Amino acid sequence: MKKTILYMAALAPLAFASCLSDEGNYDYTELQEVEITGLGDNIRCVLLEQQDITPTVTTTLPDSRLEYVWRVGADTLARQKTLDYTFKKVPGSNAPLTFEVIDKQTRVRYTKNIALTVVSPFTTGYAVLTDAGKLAFQSFESGEKLYQDAYQEANEEALTGTPRSVKSFGFNDASNSYVRATRLCVVMEGGKSPELDGMSLARTNFYEDEFHGDAPAIAYNSAQFYGSDYAFNVVGTDGKVYVKFCSSTGTPDDGYFEYPLETQEAGCKVAPCIARLGASSYDCYYTSLDEQNHHFVLWMGNRTSSVIEPMGDTSVPGTLLWMGNKPYQANAYAVVKSEGKYYLYEVKYEYSYVTYSMEGSVTNYGELPAGAVNDQSCFAASQDTPYLFVGTGSQLKAINLGNLNDLASAVIDVHTYDGDITDMHFDYDVNNLPTTEFSIAVSRAAGSSIMQIDPTIVEHGAILKRYDGIQGRIVSFCRKY
Repeated sequence: MKKTILYMAALAPLAFASCLSDEGNYDYTELQEVEITGLGDNIRCVLLEQQDITPTVTTTLPDSRLEYVWRVGADTLARQKTLDYTFKKVPGSNAPLTFEVIDKQTRVRYTKNIALTVVSPFTTGYAVLTDAGKLAFQSFESGEKLYQDAYQEANEEALTGTPRSVKSFGFNDASNSYVRATRLCVVMEGGKSPELDGMSLARTNFYEDEFHGDAPAIAYNSAQFYGSDYAFNVVGTDGKVYVKFCSSTGTPDDGYFEYPLETQEAGCKVAPCIARLGASSYDCYYTSLDEQNHHFVLWMGNRTSSVIEPMGDTSVPGTLLWMGNKPYQANAYAVVKSEGKYYLYEVKYEYSYVTYSMEGSVTNYGELPAGAVNDQSCFAASQDTPYLFVGTGSQLKAINLGNLNDLASAVIDVHTYDGDITDMHFDYDVNNLPTTEFSIAVSRAAGSSIMQIDPTIVEHGAILKRYDGIQGRIVSFCRKY
C-alpha cells in the first residue's frame, strides 16, 4: 500500500506540469443525443411490394440540422425520414437495411441496422402469357398472389408484338459458384422477345439484340432444355434455325448466336416447333418438319457448327402443328395438317456409336379421326404413360401411342371443361424426371384458369388444384421451379 502511494505521489507533479503546459483554446459543445425507435431488428420484404417505414427520431436538435439516409450496403435507397421504396431485385449481399440520422453540423451519425430479407414471389408458380400481350404470374409463394401484368410491374415497360410462348429454363450460374438459377423466355412475334431473370422477372436482354446484324423475327425457341446442353435453338419467321451457344463457364448472357445453321442446297423452311432427342446432353439432337421440302430434318444441338439434314425418305406434306416427346427419348411424335386432314407421325432415331451420328426414319403414321384435332388444338406427351393428351375446344382427349395402327380406337375422351383448352403441358423439372404434374389452361370470356389435373385416364381429368381470375385468353404458360 505504501509503494502505491509513493508512485502516485511521484506521478502527481508530472501530471500537474502537463496541465500547466497545455495552453490550447477549446470550445466545448455538449454532444446532442439522437434516439431511433419504432424499428424492429429484422424485416422481410417482398419484391414489387411497396415498403412504407417511418421510424421515430427523438432529439433536441432542430429538424433542419438533420439528414436522413436509408441504404443497403453501399446502395442508397432514400434520403428522407420515411422509407417509401419497392425492391425490384433481391440484394446480392447479406448487408442489413440501415437507417442513419446525420447531424449536418457535427457530421455525427446515429445508426440503426435491421437484418434484411428480400424474397421473390416468382420463385415458384405459373408464368402466363395472354392474348392481351401481358405476362401474368400466379405465385405459389405465401399468399399465392396473382400478378396480372408482372412484366410491366418489374420492368416499367410493356411487351411488344404478338404473344406466342413463355418457357422456363434452368442453368448453373458459373459466375455465382454454380448456383442453380432460372430464366423465363418470352416470344413476341413481330416485336421484341425478352429473356427475364427468374428471381425478379427483370429483363436481362432482348433476343433480337443478341444477333449481330439483321435479326429475324423470332417464332419459336427451345428454352426448356437450355441448362442441360448449353444450346438454345431459335426458329425465325424466315424458317431458318439459329443457335445460341453458352459454355459452362458463364451465364446465358455469355453465349453467342450462330446464324443460320447450314442446310441443303435448296434451303429449307423449318416449322416453329421442334423436339429434342437423345438420352443425355452429350448426344442431343433436334428435329422438326421442313415444310418447304416435305420431310423431317435433324441437326445436332450442342455443336458450334451443325448442319440441318433431311431424315429418311418419307414425304411429309403439310403444316406442322406440334412436335414433342418425353424428355431424353430417342423418338418423337408430330401432328401434321395436310389438305384439311390431320396426321399423327412417329419418328424414331438411333444413335450410332460407330459413326457418332443419329439416323432416323418415320416408323408409323396415320390419319386422326374427325373432331379429334383442329388448328387450335394443344398437345402434351405424358412422361410416365404411353399417352398423348390433346385439348380441342373444351374437350380433353388422350391418344394411346401404343395403338397407332388403329387411331380411330386409340383416341379416348377424357373430360369436357367449362371453356376452351388453350395450352397444356407436363411440368418440366430436370431434377425430377418424370414429372407427373399435368396442368391445362382453360380460357373463357369471363377470365381464364390454370388447373392441375390428375393425369391418369381413369380419373377423367379430375381437378387437383385450380387458379382462377387470370385476365384475357391464355396463349401459353409454363410451370416455374
